[in-house]
Amino acid sequence: MYMILLLSLLQILPAPKHLAIVATASAATAAPGSKVSLFLDITPNPGIHVYAPGAKDYLPIAVTIDPHPGVTVGAVKYPKSDTMVFDDERVPVYHKAFRLVDEVSFASSLKTADTVTLTGTVKYQACDDRVCFLPASVPVSWTIKVKAGGSGKTGGSGG
Repeated sequence: MYMILLLSLLQILPAPKHLAIVATASAATAAPGSKVSLFLDITPNPGIHVYAPGAKDYLPIAVTIDPHPGVTVGAVKYPKSDTMVFDDERVPVYHKAFRLVDEVSFASSLKTADTVTLTGTVKYQACDDRVCFLPASVPVSWTIKVKAGGSGKTGGSGG
């Protein structure tokens, strides 16, 4: 009986937080036909690291942005990672604050006064110097108002 109660409590308790994620955008408004950069500012807690893309045999941090009509999502840009050495293995990690960037394009067909809420998921596995914790998924979202002359980037490849 005691074991069943303990297992029930463990399922109710929230997962430990190993990092902070803040989702922001380069603009709160965007004109049809423009581009906006989506930012994820990620700060691992002290003593915690997450694996960067290119980590073999580990679960690297990854972002997925859900499809939305009238919005084209670019590829996520990951910053340069640090390297940790485990025994004879060199592994790319993030252990300090870092920013992921994804540029999205708003179709010319979007109507002004529309509000676009983009949703996605950050998947990662946090570790300290002794143990890796269970993989986690964190929902993220951005809300952009579509309006004529919005402050998103228009045309070209400017940046």
